[in-house]
Amino acid sequence: MQTLKKAILLIGHGSRDPIAVKEFIDFASEFQNKNIDTFGKEVIVTSAFLELSSPTIPQALRILAKDGINQITVIPYLLFSAGHVKTEIPEILEEFKKSFPEINILYGNSLWPHKNLIQCAKEKITQSLNKFPKNHSRDVDILVVGRGASDSQAIEQFKEAVNHISFEIPCRTLNHCFIALAQPKYSEALPALLSNSCKNLLIFPFYLFTGILVKRIEHQAEEAKKIFKECRIEIAPYFGSDPLMFQVLKEKVAETSNNLNNFLGALKDY
Repeated sequence: MQTLKKAILLIGHGSRDPIAVKEFIDFASEFQNKNIDTFGKEVIVTSAFLELSSPTIPQALRILAKDGINQITVIPYLLFSAGHVKTEIPEILEEFKKSFPEINILYGNSLWPHKNLIQCAKEKITQSLNKFPKNHSRDVDILVVGRGASDSQAIEQFKEAVNHISFEIPCRTLNHCFIALAQPKYSEALPALLSNSCKNLLIFPFYLFTGILVKRIEHQAEEAKKIFKECRIEIAPYFGSDPLMFQVLKEKVAETSNNLNNFLGALKDY
């Protein structure tokens, strides 16, 4: 009987920002180190990117095949179920299976709606509210900034997440916007909010890691400070390598690995 050699492939979006790429690769490495007792030291955890960075998904898959891996648990480490998760990645996996039919592929889902996403967001925001005068959280406006997508399901999932956050955080108002691809745009929502009697503003980038877009959020906030000098503007940290996010991923891997559907069956869920 053939020995089962397993690997976990984490798929990130990719970025032109080398710091963002390093954050994701370091996250994957730390995840493996934290879970040796759970998955076993013989299980490889590696990473790949949808675009803008290497290795690409096909490159990473072929490296694993060359190393003799015969079962790959593929986790799209992406917040929401946009076209990448539903179409692009499955098509790449199907193409790979044509060349390596003997390799078993188990395909997971995006991170939402795991409860830890809301808990982690709540903690990031609550900690950042401490930057404002004590007991003034109800005088703070919060702006949650998402990436944006052309996929309506991803947009609705983001709005659902923001709605959950709004129930957890005491504040004056809690609003949402997008850096690109959807309305309202951050470049318009930010000055509009600041022009509407806002004295304290907390911006929360709903992002897994840093990158060009997160830095654009930060830059535009700094520019807004120069114009709206009477308003205090702070930025909460993104999700990053928070312990809660490692737990999200651990549960996603376990959930996917325990799925008895075969490769094609798993994809039919989409």
